[in-house]
Amino acid sequence: MSMRLDNLRLVDPVLTTLTQAYTNNTFIGDKLFPTVKVQNTKGKIPQFGKDAFLVRDTNRALRANSNRIPTTDFELIEYQTREYDVEMSLDYLEEQEANSNLKYEQHISRELTDIMLLNKEKTIADMVQNPANYASDLKLEITSNKAYDDYANSLDPLISIKESKEVIRTKIGKSPNTVIMGCTTYNAISNHPLVLEKVKYIGGGKITLDMIKELLEIEDMFVGKSVYSEDGSTFSDVWGDNIILAYVDKSDYQRRTEFKPSFGYTFQLRDKPEIDVYFENGGKTKVIRNTDNYDIKITSTDAAFLIYNTNHI
Repeated sequence: MSMRLDNLRLVDPVLTTLTQAYTNNTFIGDKLFPTVKVQNTKGKIPQFGKDAFLVRDTNRALRANSNRIPTTDFELIEYQTREYDVEMSLDYLEEQEANSNLKYEQHISRELTDIMLLNKEKTIADMVQNPANYASDLKLEITSNKAYDDYANSLDPLISIKESKEVIRTKIGKSPNTVIMGCTTYNAISNHPLVLEKVKYIGGGKITLDMIKELLEIEDMFVGKSVYSEDGSTFSDVWGDNIILAYVDKSDYQRRTEFKPSFGYTFQLRDKPEIDVYFENGGKTKVIRNTDNYDIKITSTDAAFLIYNTNHI
């Protein structure tokens, strides 16, 4: 009997459903890499060129030929998902002490999910904040004499962001629709005297994220506030003093496909994430495990711009 319990593994449909529907507003990496479900752990996806973003002339004159366009220019690149998991054990005596076994297990499931999401967030942040992942004309390092947090100089930090927007527009024919910035960068911008002066003209005394969005004419803007620790005592920002501008597919989750041009996607195996349970110690210890399986890929290198090292004080 104990051997059977020790080897038994059961997918928990209730906890799996909870985990798949769970969101944590602290994590914003999926705003750059929306999720696409895939059937297989390995496959090929399109890497789009500039043609995919163009607006075509579709007007047809009377009796004229149809507007035939060239086949969309893209190359196939390979994705290969990887499994990630984390688990937590629960003694049967702990379950007995809990007011509600289900609520206790749901709490554990959310905790495990947050751990998994933080890992994904860190992976995305490290990728998009690395200048080596951008062409020379799609990145800008802010030097000390132009630092966003140096209010003694007369430089407006919004100018460099607007100029970077224009670089993307000239590259792909569309302006970026998403901006992500680190918390320290946002704080520097929102307290900058020249930005505060602009806010007066849009009816505000205190700068908000929506006001900066309006000033920059950006559809979506997010501030990275998540932190991580490698030793359990010292915490660091996941998102540093950087800004990422990108054109991202905004399709509804159910209609999303990798064949729509976007800076990138997260290719996640169907039915993941998943919560399963198994037993140890003759059934006295219950183990709750969260498993995910995905790959994060940039699918259009021209669709993003990095501004980095914005602060120097």
